[in-house]
Amino acid sequence: MSSEQAIPAELQQYIDQAVSKLPVNSSWSFIQGFLLGQLTIVVLILAFIKFMLLEKATKQQKRRLPIQTPINSKTASVSPASTILSKTLYDPKYHLPESTDWLNVLLAQAIYLYREEAKTDNRLIRFVDELLNDGVKPDFMGPIEVTRLDIGEEYPILSNARIRPTETMSRVRVEVDCDFSDQITLGVNTQILINWPKPRIAALPISLVLSIAKFAATITLEIVVNSESSFIVVSSLPDFVLEFNVHSLIGSRSKLEDVPKITHMITSKLRNAFCEKFVYPNSTKFRMPDLWALHKTS
Repeated sequence: MSSEQAIPAELQQYIDQAVSKLPVNSSWSFIQGFLLGQLTIVVLILAFIKFMLLEKATKQQKRRLPIQTPINSKTASVSPASTILSKTLYDPKYHLPESTDWLNVLLAQAIYLYREEAKTDNRLIRFVDELLNDGVKPDFMGPIEVTRLDIGEEYPILSNARIRPTETMSRVRVEVDCDFSDQITLGVNTQILINWPKPRIAALPISLVLSIAKFAATITLEIVVNSESSFIVVSSLPDFVLEFNVHSLIGSRSKLEDVPKITHMITSKLRNAFCEKFVYPNSTKFRMPDLWALHKTS
């Protein structure tokens, strides 16, 4: 860089005038020359800082900022389901079904603990007995006595968990295959009351033993939020398998065993009840805990 480019014209003129006024004689001392040299160096430094560094910084500040592209309304209206899937790196089209072995072990431990607690003092038998007799029973049915209750020894096996979008595309649901083969058995004794021409004019003893032998279905789990609360919605796809074993004994003296009509009536009633409660589009809702309940009541 040349001296003309480093020192502006105004500053050069000022220095020339100052030097021209200096007297040239023998009385000019060494100290005066030294001070003049130091002053010249300070002036040059200040001039360099002002005209070079500060000028460049001012030009950089005057540069225009890049124009920000406005947010597209379509991008802003992305559904929460799409956002969650994107941020969790889950692509429903290409993601393979996952194993749920860890969940099977965890669920089996919980079921084992409940089974052990149910055996204490016949707690479960007494609970079911009170539930059947305290409920709304038909007038033609007498008291119900629980004679047998076996909640099985096997555990449900879950597999092939996957994420699928719902029909509205605003939420996602979990689909998991469930396979359960065991003998969950309930045995009861009751009476069919004949109320004509008089109430309770006769009674027909009935003994039933009902067992659930196999259940296989695709279970769906979905979180639904409304203005009141949040729910976990559980349902089953229509292609489920539900197998029962029914043993019946009717009468006191001449007993009829395993009447097909009774078996068909019981199994059809149970399947219809399951469809009304769980089979899609029907479902059962379980309320999620409200974390802000204490704040709302205070």
